[in-house]
Amino acid sequence: MTGQEALTLVDTLLNSRNPRTQLNNLQSIVFLETWSGNSYRQIAQQLGYQYDYIKQVGSRLWRSLSQAVGEEVSKQNIQAVLRRYQQSKKKEIPSL
Repeated sequence: MTGQEALTLVDTLLNSRNPRTQLNNLQSIVFLETWSGNSYRQIAQQLGYQYDYIKQVGSRLWRSLSQAVGEEVSKQNIQAVLRRYQQSKKKEIPSL
């Protein structure tokens, strides 16, 4: 799964919980940069934000995702969690 595919899945997950919820640009960037292995400090420096603010944006995003998938999500396990989630949804779709 690419970062962009994962971002689409995350947006879909959050939107399915609350149709008015969509990732904003900063959340999308934090997600993609985290997916690529960058630290909050690197992201903050790259974007010109304070480290604590980027950390807060990330923390809120992982909390929302945790609620959406029913599993604890963090920047360390996001790739594994989304892959498991995607696989579980594929198994739920019956073969024709």
